Amino acid sequence: MNRFARSVPIIVVILGGAWLGRRAVPPRDADAAMKIHEFGRLPVVYQGRVKPFDTLARNSLTVISDRQTYKDENGDKQPAIEWLLDVISNSHQAEHHKVFRIPNLELQSALGLEPRKGYRYALSEFADKVAGLEQDIARAFGLEPSQLQVYDVQLREFWQKYTLHGVLSGSHAIPHLSGDTENFRQEISVAVRRLQSLERMSIPHAIPPHGQNQEWRPFARAVLESIVLTEPNAAVDALAGMFSARAVGDVAAFNENLAAYQDFLTKHPLEENPALNFEAFFNHLSPFVACFALYLIAFLLACFSWLGWSDVLGRTATWLIGLTFVVHTFAIGARIYISGYPPVTNLYGTAIFIGWGCVLLGLFLEYVFRLGIGNILASVVGALTLLIAHFLAGDGDTLEMMRAVLDTKFWLATHVVVITLGYSVTFFAGALAVLYILRGVLTRSLDKDLEKTFSRMIYGTLCFALLLSFVGTVLGGLWADDSWGRFWGWDPKENGALMIVLWNALIIHARWGGMAKARGVAVLAIFGNVVTAWSWFGVNQLGVGLHSYGFTDSAAFWLMMFVSSQFIMIGVGMLPRRMWRSAFSIQAAAAMPVRV
Repeated sequence: MNRFARSVPIIVVILGGAWLGRRAVPPRDADAAMKIHEFGRLPVVYQGRVKPFDTLARNSLTVISDRQTYKDENGDKQPAIEWLLDVISNSHQAEHHKVFRIPNLELQSALGLEPRKGYRYALSEFADKVAGLEQDIARAFGLEPSQLQVYDVQLREFWQKYTLHGVLSGSHAIPHLSGDTENFRQEISVAVRRLQSLERMSIPHAIPPHGQNQEWRPFARAVLESIVLTEPNAAVDALAGMFSARAVGDVAAFNENLAAYQDFLTKHPLEENPALNFEAFFNHLSPFVACFALYLIAFLLACFSWLGWSDVLGRTATWLIGLTFVVHTFAIGARIYISGYPPVTNLYGTAIFIGWGCVLLGLFLEYVFRLGIGNILASVVGALTLLIAHFLAGDGDTLEMMRAVLDTKFWLATHVVVITLGYSVTFFAGALAVLYILRGVLTRSLDKDLEKTFSRMIYGTLCFALLLSFVGTVLGGLWADDSWGRFWGWDPKENGALMIVLWNALIIHARWGGMAKARGVAVLAIFGNVVTAWSWFGVNQLGVGLHSYGFTDSAAFWLMMFVSSQFIMIGVGMLPRRMWRSAFSIQAAAAMPVRV
């Protein structure tokens, strides 16, 4: 191998590292502009945890628009924090930002909207039509999940977006007080009733504690308390100054009040979350998006390695997957540092962790066999699971506060991590089986030796999957006994975990008993994907049981699509061997005389 060929993997990894380094450079505000990115690092409490305003902006815009950026009136892409500042400062520009994604044609018609590319609309385009939908929205929220039609689902999603926008714009609004002594008491009373109505919903708390027995407070409440009690509060004054300056576009006043607020935080440091700056950096880096792109590039390299220049491209793909795996690991570790919890706490966490486990297994297989199979599976499954995680992030904060029944780090670090690794390994065995069947049916490259290698890999992976799924299920029973006083209750999630254990055991015993050979084990392993997907997502769609923490309306469709694809692969795998393109290669190998 010449020097250039040996240096190709190094060059690709250096280029990938340079691209990641460029992404890691934090955004900087121009000297003559509002320091919006510095504002984005300021703390706010929402959904049970302290986070930077940048996280609130990204999560909220993702819920409303399915994106973390938006386009201004000139068509230029702008960060979410720009949008959030306009909304919470009640700037006249806020209602003209086209951020509401409304894809349903019936709902568009009801709101008087015309279909457009991207399906994104400004509040000003439909605000006067919302009142006419209140009865339909109330009816939609009164229906059981099994009764919902497509239009009802879209109404519910639209109302959640509209309400979130209202919460963000109303929770920071400064009550208007005329200063007239005769009307002061009445104006205060109206402002208090308005605030009480707003606080029935979950609203951001932007004013940090600064004395004994102090708690985080909503901005509007802190303003009222400061007016009525005539107690000056530097944080209230600074935030009010920033919001007012943003509303009128006063750059100097905004930056001056920002500096005052940062000075307040220096004098009153927060104890709840020391990772605010790191979380803002993590948001900007978006490591999972970067990993998705790198996994796709590695997949292309792995595919090309089967066409030619196999050794060089194969090693390059392995090195690039290794680099991406390091970033993937860093990102999971960063989430642990920010949240203070183990890596898996919700459906989003399971997706990124399952992908991480599959990539690790793929790298191990590639190190042992060096056939390119590990590269293909690691890159494909890594990219697909991160894509699933991207869609799961549409519900809001992926680091939300844990529910009380789940708020135990020991069991999250044992049962949940082990059972999720069991999902990961079972899926990997199914992915190996899919690749085995595709290679046998579509190509002539599957000879007898390669078939035996596939069989060994699938069998070994299934043994590991059985161990992890069994141990994880037992740990779950111990947790249930600790939390609810019973080891087993035939809850849907418990049944799903048991199904995985039994199915993996069934495949292994079928192989031991000679009832299933290489192809039979592969077909059974593919059905294992169906069983695992049901346990992972399916039971959540039932909306019943003690484990239904992750219901999503859109997941049911994609779950059915995935299950259908696996049944198609099972059907392909059961085709007669003579219909496989590799049948001749296998038969020829079997017919070759054995040399003694």
